[in-house]
This record gives sequence, structure tokens and C-alpha cells, in this order.
Amino acid sequence: MILGHLAQFASFAAQSEVLCTQGLVHLLDEPEARACFAREIRSSAGVEVEVPDDLLWQAEVLQADGGRPDLEGATRNGVPLVKVEAKLGAPFSRGQLRSYIQDLVDRGSGSGVLLVLVPRARVGEAQREISLAFQVRGSPPWRPAAYHGITIALISWEQVLAALDAEGMQAPSGCDLAQLNAMYRVLSGQHIEPLASIEELLAWRERPGGFMQLVDRVTRKLSQGTERLNPIGVESVSGEPEGLEPRGYYRRYLCPALGDQRPCYSIGVRDPFQGHVTPIWMRFHRQTPQFRLIRRRLAGLHWVESAGHIWIPLAIPLNAGDDQMVEALIAGAEEIIRVAYAPVTRSEGAERAQ
Repeated sequence: MILGHLAQFASFAAQSEVLCTQGLVHLLDEPEARACFAREIRSSAGVEVEVPDDLLWQAEVLQADGGRPDLEGATRNGVPLVKVEAKLGAPFSRGQLRSYIQDLVDRGSGSGVLLVLVPRARVGEAQREISLAFQVRGSPPWRPAAYHGITIALISWEQVLAALDAEGMQAPSGCDLAQLNAMYRVLSGQHIEPLASIEELLAWRERPGGFMQLVDRVTRKLSQGTERLNPIGVESVSGEPEGLEPRGYYRRYLCPALGDQRPCYSIGVRDPFQGHVTPIWMRFHRQTPQFRLIRRRLAGLHWVESAGHIWIPLAIPLNAGDDQMVEALIAGAEEIIRVAYAPVTRSEGAERAQ
């Protein structure tokens, strides 16, 4: 699929949520797609909620408070009944969720649905975020006490796309759905094209989306069990070996416990250091707690010191599927974590106390 291939490149990867949401809006121009989507919402929100088959769907409708929900479903006379917060990899904003519900209350008909649409792998995370934002418990759907008549539902992109596919839509809509599905799979990290050569590793900036998805999938798995996942951010890098232009490090921090502190490491994508080919690196920042202890523990490993930080290359296997690449990167990171975060010995504790 052409859109699946193009989604590997930077211009797509930077706009993943927008592209998938706009693709869904395009499909919802068709009556059978609108009816199918409405059925999925009713199924997720419960039979008490009225969601007509013929809602008009628009992306990023401006609210009075300046908010722009990813999708809004309104009646023919402009009354909003459904607000959709659609996520792929971006973090949640509890303020946004409250804003969308408040607009449903202010402009709605007395009842409405806030639908949170996420990849299947993020359903658990979304459930925790909604529970904290609205003080609700249990499984979806939820009806928060503070917002009478409002239902919060949770559904996966996979469920919606599968339901639309089951409609058996004819061309051109069926072709559009196949393209959207292929693009979604890449942008959500479920399909990363294999790397055939070292040259493709070194040319990672021509196709950064796949590498950033590897970082996202690896760090999500390594952070399982933590209450909140840190967002992926970017920072400039300095102190590079001569001849290497500093161009940025796209990374996520993870902070396991080590004794009574939580030193952090990051895993991210950046230009490889001289003599290396992998663009995925694990870093211990020199200002993280217990850095000197971690540095001593890692002394037997091969790493690069730059600007006082420890940079450790994580190898990506060539000619491997995306699951194999993820597993290899996790295995490499876990080997380092076992050494760096081993329980503090009595002698190490005494040395630290001095």
C-alpha cells in the first residue's frame, strides 16, 4: 500500500494523529461508514445513549474555549452529540478531555458521548488516564457524576477499522479504507519495514518514522507496570566527536528504582557516534541520581562518553521483522538495566555515605 510505505517518512510521521483522523473523516462521508461508526459508538457507550446513524462528522471544530476535538459528530442543526479524542502516540491531556465534555454540556442536547479512540496497545493506559481525570472506576463506559448526561466510552482504532472493513464497502471507499488501515499500522508502530543494509541504518533521517516507532514500542514495553508513561521528547545534543554535527536526540525517559532513588535512563534515536552504525542509543545523563555508581557498574561495557553522559549503542538486527527488531532492542536494553539497577550492595552503600 502506497500510504503504508509513505508513512515511514518524516513528513507523515510528524502528523500521525492528524492524518489518521482526517482519513477517518474522509471515510465518514459515506452513509454506510457513518452508520457503522455510529453502531460502534452505541456498542461502546451503551444502549442508553442515542447516536444517530446520520451524524455529520467534522475534524477540529473550534469550541468557544479554543479547544479543537479531533472529531465532532453533530446533528443536522449543529448540536454536538459526540466528541472524539483520537490518539496514536501522543500523550493524553486531561484538560482537553474536560474541555470537550464541557462543550457537550454547554452546546449539547442534555446527553452526549466523549469517545476516546486509541491503538489497542494503549487501551489500558487510556483507561487509567480517564479514571484519574474524572474520578471514575471500573471498566468503560463511564458516566461521571460531575457531568450529568455524559458518557465516556473507550474504543480502539483496530476495532473501528475492522468494523468498517466488515461492511464490505465497494471501491473507491473500500480502497480508501485499505489505504487508511495500511497507514495506521505503520504510524501506530505495528508495521516497520525491515532494514536490509547498514546503509539504511546510516540513512535513518530519510525514514525516521520507523526508528521513532521502534523507540516508542521498546520503551512502552520496558515501562509496563509504571503508573504514567513519559512522553517522547527531543533535545539538542552537544559535545559530539569532531566532524559529527549535533542534530538532536528523540528520546523517552524511564526511571526505575535503585535503592531509595530513581535514576533515569533514556532510549532514543540520533545520529550514531563515529565508528557506530545504529541510530538507537541508551543514555544515562550525568546529572541523574546515582550516576557515578551506574558509571562504575557499566565500566565493562562498550559505551561512548560525550559531554559527561554515557551513551550505549543498541543494535538493530538487519532483515528482521518489526517484532524481532523490538525484541532485540529490549534484550539489549535489559542487559544494561540488570547491571545498572542491581540492588545496592553494602559496600556501595557505605561508599555513597562517605
